[in-house]
Amino acid sequence: MEELVEDWSNWNPMALDYSNENLNKYIDEAGQNAVEKARAPLKPSEMFKKNAAKKNATEYPYLILKKKVNLITYSVANFFGPKHVHKIDLQPNSELFKVFFKDLGSLESALSQLEVFPHLMELHRVGGQEKSKSEYMPMRRPGNKVPDSPKLPAILPTARGQIDLKSRTIYFSENTNKHPEFLVIPIVDSSCYKSGSLLAIQDVKKRYLNVKFEFNLERHGAYVLEQQYEKETGAKPVIQQLRCGRILYRNADVDDEDVNLGKDDDKEILMSGFEKCVNCQSYTMIVCKICEMPFCGAMCWSILSEQHDQKCGTDQKVEFKEENFMKLFPKSGLPPPRSMVKITAFEQSNVLYVRPADVVSDVAYHRVLSEVWKHSRNVPKLDQPPVCGQIVLYKFEGQVVRAMVLNVDNPKDICVVCIDFGTVEYTDPGKLYKCSDYLSSLPRYATPVKLRGVPTRGLTPHLRDAMYEVQTDMVFEIRYHSREYDYGNHLQTAVLIHRENNRALNSFIKKVMTAVEPDLHKLGFKEDFLPHVAAPPGKNIDLIITDNSFLKVGIIYCTPAILAVEITKMQRTFQDYGENIAKAKTYAAPKGELCMAKYMGKWCRGVSMELVGDGYPSILFLDYGNIVPIHVTDIRAYPEQFTYPVLTTEYVLMDLPEELTDAQAKRLEKHLEVGAIVTVDEIVKNEENNYSLRIEGLQKLLS
Repeated sequence: MEELVEDWSNWNPMALDYSNENLNKYIDEAGQNAVEKARAPLKPSEMFKKNAAKKNATEYPYLILKKKVNLITYSVANFFGPKHVHKIDLQPNSELFKVFFKDLGSLESALSQLEVFPHLMELHRVGGQEKSKSEYMPMRRPGNKVPDSPKLPAILPTARGQIDLKSRTIYFSENTNKHPEFLVIPIVDSSCYKSGSLLAIQDVKKRYLNVKFEFNLERHGAYVLEQQYEKETGAKPVIQQLRCGRILYRNADVDDEDVNLGKDDDKEILMSGFEKCVNCQSYTMIVCKICEMPFCGAMCWSILSEQHDQKCGTDQKVEFKEENFMKLFPKSGLPPPRSMVKITAFEQSNVLYVRPADVVSDVAYHRVLSEVWKHSRNVPKLDQPPVCGQIVLYKFEGQVVRAMVLNVDNPKDICVVCIDFGTVEYTDPGKLYKCSDYLSSLPRYATPVKLRGVPTRGLTPHLRDAMYEVQTDMVFEIRYHSREYDYGNHLQTAVLIHRENNRALNSFIKKVMTAVEPDLHKLGFKEDFLPHVAAPPGKNIDLIITDNSFLKVGIIYCTPAILAVEITKMQRTFQDYGENIAKAKTYAAPKGELCMAKYMGKWCRGVSMELVGDGYPSILFLDYGNIVPIHVTDIRAYPEQFTYPVLTTEYVLMDLPEELTDAQAKRLEKHLEVGAIVTVDEIVKNEENNYSLRIEGLQKLLS
């Protein structure tokens, strides 16, 4: 055995490996020279910049921002404040830049500033968070656009294959009945404007020839119309009522019979120190110190001054003259451009009634209402049926207004328009009273205008609430040009600008009414998202059949006859969404979720009942009742703006045999056709909110 070496100081364990050519081949696994691939060492100046960047990143908090305006980077220091910004790191040809702040408080202040001005730049990420991709992206310029990443649909488009009928567990409609359409009957037709008629005299421009009643759902209990007003005045609670496009307030304990101001109330007011103005008959405490002539203000004084100067101090009283009182009222009609107006009511989604809001016109408007109230005392009811065009007094729930009769086809349900507000209503003839020629001749300040750029759509609950909200005490500036006059509907097209925030009411209404396609990755809406309006239980009720494809199992779908036209009104909004707004090419709604589906070329509301994997989910059309397999390319996601109530109800036919033959089912389908009006003998509702129908004579038909 060799002797052990005692001195190891000169031993180099790497010497053999260093001189071994087999071990010193500097190649990687791919066979390339690793020395040639190695990154060149940094220059001292570059190393200094790198160390400074690391120092900034560790010592100063920063934000990485994405600019929406190209030149914003030149004024970022002034935007956030020079005392907050430490340094700005800009990269060429990039839409992102990094801003270092002196402390965390400055960073928090910058975040608050970004929330106020989101249109200038947006937050990309906050310093300290890791990001897998590069911080800086190439700037998108007009000449060198980077294409957006394609948005994938809910499922990939598939070819229309065979419908799998065997795998379905839910009944579907075997017949292909078209969905019924219901015509909107106008309130007034051209025959009402025949020469010499009262309506032709009162409505020379034939304004009401194209007016339609848009508040059927309100009238028949689809919405809550009354609520206690938050700002209670006095000891009595005040009720806010939303009525046919107008907001009104009344005391909770006032009935229709209490609308007249009695003599006892007059005595109490006069005993409290008030006197009646000689000119306008309003109560006032202002009197002449010499002759004690009462007057209510500068306007009445200017009218009475000439007569007062002649009789003051002569023990002669200044007498009320009707011609002097009429001088108080400025001319009625459309307010001039760029004048201030207030909204009195809305007629439909794009037609409003406005009145002048200047001081003189505002006083005159309320004087007219006061005159109507004052002269409504002890007026008699109509002793004859009203006629179209007749001016009457309409008393309801503590209110008295002037109204013009529009339709008398149903003697028990008279259609009138409140001419001082613009609302169209149906009422019992017992609430109509005679109107004197004097009240009829008073000016009418409520004038209709058409909102420019706002389409005609059905009133959803969201849109309805928004239009009632703008009727409070908001003042708008009206802008229009005479060349925009709509001669077909006899309306001036205009824009209303809110006085305080300088924003157009037109764009606000259009935004509220326009549906937005939801993100496909979010959860959809269930059927209980929509309110349901059904015919109340009772006897001898008129229904319209919307689908009869399940008569063999004793089920039929119907809607109340008085509400059927509302289903047709919704369709215009649905078509616009399906054809112009929804961009997804395919959509398979999960089971139980709402969707929009195309049936025979028209988009309708539906709910997904079953998916069997063949690309044809079974869709129940909520407004009609039929169940049809619809291909995924004809289905779209349901937007949250569509909150129209469901007006169609599933009914179980009573007194039918347990099983019907095909011949019996055919006879039933022929007797109960889609779109037919039937008067059912009784509607029954059980504890589980299921409805049943009893129609006499069905057993005899099946025998």
